[in-house]
Amino acid sequence: MKELPPCIFYANHRSHFDIPVMMYSLPRPLYFMAKKELKSIPFLGWGMTSIGMVFIDRKDRASAVRSMEKAGEQIKKGKSIVTFPEGTRSTTQDLLTFKKGAFHLAKSQGIPLVPVAISGTDRILPKHGKLKSGKVIITVGKPITPEELKEMSIEEIRTGAKERLLGLLDPIENGVGTTNL
Repeated sequence: MKELPPCIFYANHRSHFDIPVMMYSLPRPLYFMAKKELKSIPFLGWGMTSIGMVFIDRKDRASAVRSMEKAGEQIKKGKSIVTFPEGTRSTTQDLLTFKKGAFHLAKSQGIPLVPVAISGTDRILPKHGKLKSGKVIITVGKPITPEELKEMSIEEIRTGAKERLLGLLDPIENGVGTTNL
């Protein structure tokens, strides 16, 4: 992967297995934006807190804005943040509506947005299912640059980000450019 400055990676979300896949696949330390409810899970929450993950209170807008500011501070320190803008795991191949928070942050702070398509994790660890073996494909797309973000409204960023992610997912999930042996 071409070297990127600190950025916001955004990905589709179909499985809890998406997180270790991202950590393994992207060549840098990553920090995730996660729902605050995960903070209260013994061991997981403690570990996430100790390494600097950013927790979002999705029910409290003011708190969510403060969390976005904290994420911006982490990025300024050279860290890259991962977000799943759907806000939850999808149980279908369709992308859910994207939340706007990370896009506001990217635009206001001039942070590149990098799409990451993840395919196969939903078969390895389905929502409410058990762990199985399988194949995962991850594709990193072309960033939306800070220069592009300046010219776009938040709604245009959200729509454009979703289109870029769909453009990465469609060939993977329709078998275009892949070979099964």
